[in-house]
Amino acid sequence: MTYRELINQVLIRLREETISSNWSGNINDSSTVSDYQKVIGSLVNDTKRTAETYHDWLVLRETVNVSTVAATKNYNLSSGQEFKVLDVTNNSTGNSLSPVTQQYLNSIKYPTDPTGEPNHYGFNGADSSNNLKVDLSPIPTEAQTISFDIVKYQDDLTLAATVLKIPAQPIVLGAWARAIAERGEDGGTQSSAAAAEAMVVLNQAVMRDSGNSKYDTDWYVV
Repeated sequence: MTYRELINQVLIRLREETISSNWSGNINDSSTVSDYQKVIGSLVNDTKRTAETYHDWLVLRETVNVSTVAATKNYNLSSGQEFKVLDVTNNSTGNSLSPVTQQYLNSIKYPTDPTGEPNHYGFNGADSSNNLKVDLSPIPTEAQTISFDIVKYQDDLTLAATVLKIPAQPIVLGAWARAIAERGEDGGTQSSAAAAEAMVVLNQAVMRDSGNSKYDTDWYVV
């Protein structure tokens, strides 16, 4: 479902005028979209982010590869800041890297940082584009590929034709509940009922998605 379709589904439930055609550019800069329609667009994005962080959706999963360079400790993940790490693997050896705190990395830094195959990682700073950077320890001594399996949250929806990645129904119902509450006309009764319905639908969507990733927590001996 596109961003415009999501907004219109909420507007229909509110008995408000829908957006008849796609706007150009960012919704907040459009003169063809009313102020109230823009409010609903914001509520859609608020609901989207809540749902995205509620579960590790399969459609949001991706792998970011980092190519190590000998004697280089800090690397750019080029994935922004809105993501969650699921697993980190050295493709050259098959070994997993464990997350550690920056305090731990500092504790082994002096007098000399250890070198060799990385087995730990810790986030440390960001670049000028706000992409998080990561320290590897020990510091690599050769070129290898480190794969970060992450859940990458979709950017806020701004363009009319952008398609929502996660299931649409929980977002529509959740934004509708927020819109009712924002109006403040029902004393909390209708908005509470709508929010409860949205949570039921969200949990059902999570159950369906989890059915395809039910082995994530299983351990195997090879």
